[in-house]
Amino acid sequence: MPDWKPEIRRRLARLQLAPTRENAIVEELAQHLDESYAELLACGVSEAEAQRQALTDLNENDLLARELRRVERQVVPEPIVLGTNRRTNMIANLSQDLRFGARMLAKKPGFTLLAVLILALGIGGNTAIFSVVNTVLWRRLPYDATRLVAVNSFAPQKDPRPINFSAADYWDLQAQSQTFEHLASYTGGGFRLKEAERVESIGGTRVTTNFFAAFGVQPLLGRSFTSEEGLMGGPPAVILSHRLWQQRFGSDPQIVGRTLETNIGAITVVGVMPPEFKFPSYAEVWTTLKRDSGEMKSRTARYFQVVGRIKPDQTLESAQAELKAITGRLAEAFPKDNQGRTALLTDWRESLVQDSRKALLVLLGAVAFVLLIACANVANLLLTAAATRRKEMAIRLALGAARWTLIRQLLAESLLLAVLGGALGFLLAVWGVDVLTRLLPEFNFSFRALAEMRNEIRIDRSVLLFTLVVSCLTGVIFGLAPGWQAAKTDVNESLKQSSRGSSAGHQRTRHALVVAEVALALVLLVGAGLLLNSFARMLKVDPGYDPQGLMTVSLSLPAENKYAFAEQVMERIAAAPGVASVALMSYPTPGGVNFPFNRENQPLPNGDVMAAYSAISPNYLRTLKTPLLVGRNFDDRDLPNASPVALINKTMARQYFAGENPIGQKLVIAYYTNQRLTREIVGVVGDVKQEEPNKPAKPEILVPFAQIPWQSGSLLVRSIHPDPLTVKSAVQQAIWSVNPALPESRTKALSKTLAEQVAEPRLYALLLSLFAGIALLLAAVGIYSVLAYSVAQRTQEFGIRLALGAQGRDVLKLVIRQGLKLALLGIGIGLVGALALTRLLKTLLFNVSATDPATFTLIALLLVVVTLVACWLPARRATKVDPMIALRVE
Repeated sequence: MPDWKPEIRRRLARLQLAPTRENAIVEELAQHLDESYAELLACGVSEAEAQRQALTDLNENDLLARELRRVERQVVPEPIVLGTNRRTNMIANLSQDLRFGARMLAKKPGFTLLAVLILALGIGGNTAIFSVVNTVLWRRLPYDATRLVAVNSFAPQKDPRPINFSAADYWDLQAQSQTFEHLASYTGGGFRLKEAERVESIGGTRVTTNFFAAFGVQPLLGRSFTSEEGLMGGPPAVILSHRLWQQRFGSDPQIVGRTLETNIGAITVVGVMPPEFKFPSYAEVWTTLKRDSGEMKSRTARYFQVVGRIKPDQTLESAQAELKAITGRLAEAFPKDNQGRTALLTDWRESLVQDSRKALLVLLGAVAFVLLIACANVANLLLTAAATRRKEMAIRLALGAARWTLIRQLLAESLLLAVLGGALGFLLAVWGVDVLTRLLPEFNFSFRALAEMRNEIRIDRSVLLFTLVVSCLTGVIFGLAPGWQAAKTDVNESLKQSSRGSSAGHQRTRHALVVAEVALALVLLVGAGLLLNSFARMLKVDPGYDPQGLMTVSLSLPAENKYAFAEQVMERIAAAPGVASVALMSYPTPGGVNFPFNRENQPLPNGDVMAAYSAISPNYLRTLKTPLLVGRNFDDRDLPNASPVALINKTMARQYFAGENPIGQKLVIAYYTNQRLTREIVGVVGDVKQEEPNKPAKPEILVPFAQIPWQSGSLLVRSIHPDPLTVKSAVQQAIWSVNPALPESRTKALSKTLAEQVAEPRLYALLLSLFAGIALLLAAVGIYSVLAYSVAQRTQEFGIRLALGAQGRDVLKLVIRQGLKLALLGIGIGLVGALALTRLLKTLLFNVSATDPATFTLIALLLVVVTLVACWLPARRATKVDPMIALRVE
């Protein structure tokens, strides 16, 4: 036998392999050449010719020769040699694996790009949603929220929803409570700032003097409020927001002590808050509530929000029990106003989050499903690639490579893909967070958590860490399947099979991944379908008025002759070009504020109940296009000195005057100053939605503005154009023609108000639909890739079938049937999962069951259709197989 080893060692010398590895390769190749040489001699070939042909086979045809050439080009991972530094070897091996993996990925740019894009969608979506969830649910608030609670008034027999406190009740709670370090209150309130000829409306909040102490914050400049500044006759003081200080006063360091001229008189700036403190989000200034004012003595005007900080030695339960005892005593002392009323404490962050927690966690779960589908897709791609590399893996095992080495190498390639996908996904997340914040409304009480924190949502270190962890876990997850399959490679079987062969284990794994993708996609699609159905039904809810061409316009009213001034303004606006009608109301949106009321002759069994309350001008119903159902509208008879009258809505008539004619009945309404005024009902009007469309209309009382002039007012202007803002300039000029010193009015289209009321469900439906669409696309790609690979592997089979007389449609059905089996199995599993998981959406749905059969059926049919489309392309390719070419493949 010729000595082949010198020639083999010459070829391996440039690789500088470890002696043990080099000897193993030399022995394997020498044994193969010996066998080839012996076979040639047995066939009658001369020794010289046999030696030449053996070397020729080694160079050109033999599989081991091709592996040898691959080894000459690429460094085979080295085993750890005993006696060397383990850490050094581990780092060297990892570095070697990564370099090898990078070269392998670079050789397949199409495969690499597709895998990276799929991963970027999954990782980017997870990062974007996590940044929102992290901000709203977990990130530290820009103030000390430790032991901070929201305190609400609650009377379940009168109203199932917690509401705010009256001022008098708040002062009693503060005086009697022993479990709170601070118990503070706040409510809306700003002023009009006058400088030279410029008048500007500044939005603000009126607070008790311990408000900032309750939040554990101090002004950046100056000081907080003193107790004297919270009393009538005390020095008027204001604290500015950091944003207003920068934008309006140019970051003037001498601002503290400066006196501002406002519509409520001269007021002194005593502080500027830090930039991170923005509560409430609409506040530009904070002024003090005057404890001894008439407003502070009312037990009926419940518009004061309360926040408390519990003492370190107390618990939420002990504070709740104490306030329950105090409110019980108040109910006994003031039965007309406080009967059945108690206090309800909620952790502060929970009070901000409200119903958003479940929706955000549902979105986080949904986008995690998308990532799992992406992982399954990439795992399928890697399994397909691994099937084409089975010969390589078998040869490396035959040459002495450990199975763990193969797993480590494939995991290294997976991690490289994951890191690339994570980097691109992170860029997508930065863009996605920007889009999300733009979709959020500036402020909406039903959308409070996201609205309050919309400017705080950003990519920070925790989000970066999250992206890194998700990327690494993703790489491990989708790298395990091909790595495990490679480790199970049977060397003998793999070397015997043709290069186009595929193991049953690979096929089963790929099929299982496709089934999982379809099941996860169906769960997401059903959830998205339910939310979209719910959202569509919300949009169909009649708000009780026609928002088309309607807008609200803020109006500053003088201290005297408010209604006469408003009438003059309305006359000028009505004469403006493009204006169809105009009316006055006491609140910026239909629905007003809440006041307690009762019936005069037949008092309600549970005492006073709450109703929305608005003061309006006679043209209000005509401008809103809300119908008068029974009785009469307000008119010129309803003057300040005339008999007090009221209109009620349909809901109030149904709830409190069932079976009776409400016209002529009398209501006793409790006002701010504890005054109780009787009004006669003269008409019943249609319901106007005061809140979100998914909430029922509340009882509502309308009174003539002339009989109870409000401190401020808002105009309703209906334009003849669909876009009411086209008459904005004309309306403003009409107001200034009456009083040019008034500030510019704030205007808002009612259609925008309605859109903001459904902003939260719209956002959730939009995002879940987006994720479901991505999941559907990835599932379709998964089905297509598996069938396309299967068709490529079965080319010879299809050629034989066609050669034996099978028709193209028979092959088409065969391939489509294979894809449908996988999809139907996934749909079945997905339906079971959807029935279990969509119940989590129950509180987010409106007029739609979480198990709505129509939605489940339509989604299942949609997946079947998508499966047929995904199957059709590879199936059609199978019908085009040329039998003669296919039979020559092997």
